[in-house]
This record gives sequence, structure tokens and C-alpha cells, in this order.
Amino acid sequence: MPLRVPPRVHLRVPLCAALLGGLLLAAAPAHAASVNFGVAYTAPTRPWTYPLWGQVGVDDLSVSGGTLSAAVSSRALSVGYRRGLSLPPLATVSARTDLTVTLNREYRLSSRASGSAGPVAISGGGAVFTLPATASDPLAAYAEAPTDLRVRGWNADLAVRYRVNRDLVAVLGGEFGPQAHGTLGVEGRRALTRVVPPDPADLPEDAGDGSDPAPVPDPETEVTGTVTWRAGVRGGPDLLAVTGGVGYATPEGVTLNLDALAGVSGWRSRPSTLAAQTTWGVGGSVAAPDLLGEGSLLRAYATYEPWRVAASPLRAGVNASVPAGSGRVTVDVAGGRGGDGALGFGVKVGYSFDLGRP
Repeated sequence: MPLRVPPRVHLRVPLCAALLGGLLLAAAPAHAASVNFGVAYTAPTRPWTYPLWGQVGVDDLSVSGGTLSAAVSSRALSVGYRRGLSLPPLATVSARTDLTVTLNREYRLSSRASGSAGPVAISGGGAVFTLPATASDPLAAYAEAPTDLRVRGWNADLAVRYRVNRDLVAVLGGEFGPQAHGTLGVEGRRALTRVVPPDPADLPEDAGDGSDPAPVPDPETEVTGTVTWRAGVRGGPDLLAVTGGVGYATPEGVTLNLDALAGVSGWRSRPSTLAAQTTWGVGGSVAAPDLLGEGSLLRAYATYEPWRVAASPLRAGVNASVPAGSGRVTVDVAGGRGGDGALGFGVKVGYSFDLGRP
């Protein structure tokens, strides 16, 4: 059912913006912060009744040892708080909580935490909501990471990583909610190197007296890139599959990634016949810094996951970020196919700038 925003919401948005501006002005002299603006257009519009979205917000306000963010948009009001904690000599913990609300008493509360101690790293999060994710991010349906697009419900995830050695990590995790399943896998990496030709000035000279020449120094090497690989299994009440992926990164920051899944799913939706069907998925991304000028970043991705029940199965997009004056301009173009088979797309343009430190 489309969400209908009563006229009083539009009348009170300027008031919320004024309150946000007051918070910014009060905090700016004492703390480093950044201000961001954004506008977006999406089609189709559901669950909303209007395709346009606008937002103004502030990030990184120092509050009680953490950082506070706040934003008001044409759909909702959002606040978030992030804090990190260091526990010497090895442990670190960080957490973030976000709340989005509307004047219709709809809400979306999410929290995520991560920590590490020695070779073990744990991360997890969850959300409970009566408000879709597109309230705070109009392009959430087409994001690279799968987004739960239900109007109401809850979800959670957990991941435990154990570093076996410098180049090998074991991973155990799970997702809970509309499509619960667990994951088990391993990740590895290998640096690619090449021999650096020696400088002729560093080579020993022949003394010319018939004595043995001085030893040639060992050749030096340099890293030309890093290859990563991933392999594992993913299984639950309605899915059993193997997964794999490869990645490549250069010292200049160019990255490429490709992941795939193959297995069976669908028997829970047809319990009377216990029938299952083969399923597969594939996703990839590429990112390049400085392609649009110094300090810029351009990234493209595409993902097809027909086995997911609460996220768009087909998602693709291009993200660009370019320095502009004292801030940055971001442009996001994304689209895909929803669970109902309908095609959609969205465009978002944003600008942010630092207020600077006193």
C-alpha cells in the first residue's frame, strides 16, 4: 500500500530544517563537522506517492566522545550516533545506531557494532522497522549490497573472522529475518611482485687485476598488485549453494571484484512437492581513483541474485565523487528489477563540504 504523507508533513519540514540548522550553528564553532545536501528522482515511486526527494544534513558533530549525524528530508528525519573504544593492547570496538522517523509515527531503528581482539574480528547488526529503507536512501533498492525492502519487519546479521595467518582468513556468519541462512568460507590473498632492474651505478666495477669481482647485490622487488580469492558455502531452509570470488587491486587504488553463487532453492515455497530448482547469482564491481581528475573516484557495479526474497534481484549502478571547491560533488545513477519484475531507476546528486576545525 502506498505511503501517503499528509499535508502537515510538508508544512513541518521547514521547521525541522530550521531546527537542524540551529544545531549546526551551535556546534560549528566548537567541533569539526561537515554539511551535506542531496536531491534525487526515482521511478517507480512506490511505496511513496512522489518521485522527488531532498535532504539537508550534518555529520561528525562531536558529542560525548562520539560523533552525531542528523538529516531532515522530504520524507523523514534521521539521527545517528557513532562511537569507538580502544582496549589496549589488542582489542578495539566500534558501534553505530541510526533512527529514522516520520510524523506518521513510522520508524526505522538500526544498529551495527564491530570489534577485534588478536586474530578474531566480530561484526554484526540488526534493524527493526515500520518504514522502508528508501525513506533515508531513495536508491536503496538498487544498492550493491542487498537491502531488505519490506515496509515493516526486522533483520539481523553476524560475521566472525579468524585470521589463520597473514594471508588466510576463515569466515563464519549468518543472516536472520525474511530469508535466514548461514555462511562458511575462507578468504586468501597473494601479493604480485616483479624484479626491479638494478641501477647501473649500483653495480660493482671490475678492478681489472684478475681478482674475483665484488658480489652483485640481491635484486629488489616491488608489489604490482594484490590478488584475493573467496570460497565457501551458503545454506538455509530454502537455499543450499557454493560461492566463490576473485579480486584484484593495484597500488594506485584500482580494484576489480567478481563473485558467483550456484546451488538449489525453492523447496520451502512448494512444501507439498518438495521440489527444488537450480539457482545462481553473479556480481562484480570496478573502481578507479583520479579517473575524473585528482581526488576523484569512479565506481560501477552490477549484481544478479534471483534467489533473494526481500531484495531486488537485479541491481546495477555507477557512483562518482569529484572534488568541487571546498567540498565534493557526488552523483549516483542506479537501476534494476524489483521482486515484482518491474524495472526501475534512480538518480541522486549530492554536495558536502567541511566546516573545518577551529
